[in-house]
Amino acid sequence: MTRDQRERLDDIAEAIHRIRIVVAEATPETEAIARDATLYNLVIVGEAVKHLDDATKEQAPEIPWRQVAGLRDLLTHEYFRIEMDTIRKIVERDVAPLERAVERLRRQTPGATPPSSAP
Repeated sequence: MTRDQRERLDDIAEAIHRIRIVVAEATPETEAIARDATLYNLVIVGEAVKHLDDATKEQAPEIPWRQVAGLRDLLTHEYFRIEMDTIRKIVERDVAPLERAVERLRRQTPGATPPSSAP
């Protein structure tokens, strides 16, 4: 089964929503779970980005799409190289611009749905 562009954008929006929840609600006791959830959702973001077509990505040239997809590859294939300080910086610095771009693209794509409120 293939997913269309709208569904891929929805996947990215949902994964970002979940990242925001786990980061906001993390405590010292849940730090490992929050880390794992963040990494998993970054993999989802990267995988969905890999399946966006060039025409969609060209509508948001400010996003380094290749690097977003590359992070997915690093997390999946070179998990042993993950540095959580770097991941935290990525989440703090890069997720918001990606989120804004994806929301804009979703508004331009018929049938887009808002992310759920479930973590």
